[in-house]
Amino acid sequence: ITVPQLSIKPGERIAILGPIGSGKSTLLKVLAGEMPPDSGERWVRPGVQIARLQQTLPEADELSVYDAVAGGLADAGRLLSEYHKLIQAEQPDMAALSRVQQQLEAADGWQLQQRVETTISQLQLPAEATMGELSGGWRRRVALAQALVSQPDLLQMDAPTNHLDIPAIRWLE
Repeated sequence: ITVPQLSIKPGERIAILGPIGSGKSTLLKVLAGEMPPDSGERWVRPGVQIARLQQTLPEADELSVYDAVAGGLADAGRLLSEYHKLIQAEQPDMAALSRVQQQLEAADGWQLQQRVETTISQLQLPAEATMGELSGGWRRRVALAQALVSQPDLLQMDAPTNHLDIPAIRWLE
């Protein structure tokens, strides 16, 4: 009996090719820990961070681009989104702003805020636009920014060039 094994080392780039419906996306979900394998086991070295650019586009909703990108940082991203909304308000709630600032300081949030802003800038995203205002290509860029902002050890991209224009594909390459 042959037991297949996959080991990914730092700096490697791996492509999974196959016809539609052959299980490429399912394999990526198993590797990301989003679903269990049918048999065998999945083991990831402790501390390894995995981000995944899914094949489907993010929702075209009222979420701002900034909030969507910050969402790639889990709890710290939620704090950054709250802080961003508070400072954008005409009359910010100073007590809430102080509370969020303290929480951000405890979570090294200012460095993460810089990372969100840098990622948005690198992908030339309109931070204040809502996802509903964006075309499919721009929403794909937002999803890519959300995956990249966490600076993952392993970045999985399922059909990454879907909905992207040529300049964005070149940047991604």
